[in-house]
Amino acid sequence: MSEDSLLGRLYKDDEIIVEEGTQSRTMYVIQGGKVKVVKSAKGSETVLALLGAGDIFGEMSLFDASPRSATIKAVGEARVLAIEYEGLLKRIKMDPTLALRIIKQMCQRIRDLNGRLISAQRTMHHTSDTLLQLKKAEDVRIKDLEPKIITIVTQLQEKLHAITEQYVHQGESLHEY
Repeated sequence: MSEDSLLGRLYKDDEIIVEEGTQSRTMYVIQGGKVKVVKSAKGSETVLALLGAGDIFGEMSLFDASPRSATIKAVGEARVLAIEYEGLLKRIKMDPTLALRIIKQMCQRIRDLNGRLISAQRTMHHTSDTLLQLKKAEDVRIKDLEPKIITIVTQLQEKLHAITEQYVHQGESLHEY
């Protein structure tokens, strides 16, 4: 085995490591640098997470054999080690605690996702309640509502931006979903 394969592969800035929708039973360990987890839709890209040294990704497809749920790209230079399904099984047989460490990271990602979901639901409910209050107001002219609507929309944008910043930049190391 070459030294390069022991150290993983070096990816350049914005180089795709894993592409959403592809089939693979490979898990990855970030040995150095950072990667971003992105979802693309209608020509725009949403960053779901930033991962750093010691983090893993690709483990979901490794266990359930489903297509990749997101695209992973290098942020700057990143060194990433690929671990094939069979190789992982051998490593787990040698060190069963490896499986527990993977499960622990997956559990943390689920907890993080739950927190993000609750935050988004609260924001949607608050916005819905505020719009219902405006609808119920009697004898209100459209001109009078415009400043209130602008304020509500601005507050909603600020909350959504804060939620995004909180989860994308939290500790500079979030987890893939």
